[in-house]
Amino acid sequence: MLPAAAFYIVFFALPTLCLFVLSFWTADGFQLIPGFTLANYEKIFTSPLYRALMIRTIGVAFVTTAIVVPIAFAVSFLMRFVFERRGQFILQMVLLSLFSGYLVRIYAWRTILGKQGLLNSTLQWLGVIREPLDFLIYSNFAVVVTLSGLLLPLAVLPLYSAMLNIGRDDIEAARDLGAGRLHVLRTVLLPMAMPGVRTAFAFSFLLSAGDFVTPSLVGGAQSLLIGNIISDQFRGIGSNWPLGAALAFVTMAVVLSVYFVIMRLVRWVTTW
Repeated sequence: MLPAAAFYIVFFALPTLCLFVLSFWTADGFQLIPGFTLANYEKIFTSPLYRALMIRTIGVAFVTTAIVVPIAFAVSFLMRFVFERRGQFILQMVLLSLFSGYLVRIYAWRTILGKQGLLNSTLQWLGVIREPLDFLIYSNFAVVVTLSGLLLPLAVLPLYSAMLNIGRDDIEAARDLGAGRLHVLRTVLLPMAMPGVRTAFAFSFLLSAGDFVTPSLVGGAQSLLIGNIISDQFRGIGSNWPLGAALAFVTMAVVLSVYFVIMRLVRWVTTW
């Protein structure tokens, strides 16, 4: 217990505290000026740019999560109850993509969705389209699809682990009592798999909301998220570390608030 607490304090609590203190400082060029001011937070809450980026970030994260979690839930269910004997093998195949590296997978999706990429070329070869579909790349659509592909394996892992704790007898007992498929899903599968659902939702929602690499590579200038602005504040010419720190804390507060509200709604639906 003590080593875990020490690890948490050294590698999470202290850096977070330092970043929080930094958010009240100011910057003059490359020089940090210690002090206490709410100017950074005032700038964030009064700027239409930051507000628009925050809304876009929450929207992209929510849509990505709405795609990833149901698919991961369905895949986990099939692995557990349909392909039960091959479940572990399928899980290894799903997780195999994680060994290819984050950037490699982003560029793979960029190759698929590009204007001359695999998807457009295939559709043109089949005669479905005459000209490449521009919205497939450098758009919010490309960001959501890429993030969904990147985060799906991470969502499958906790959901499959939760499914292993659900017995086939639990489902059969509900069906013997006259429960339909949707009723079994809402009253048996979802409540018993809720720890895995929460973890999968957290992986998908929080990681997609904080991502800045994917929007940079497949989203373009019109699909940047708040993470891109935060990243820019810590590097390059015109950087502003205190403003970046304040943006990071505001983003964390907003994203966590939305996450807890949605999870409360999910819990209410499953107990209703």
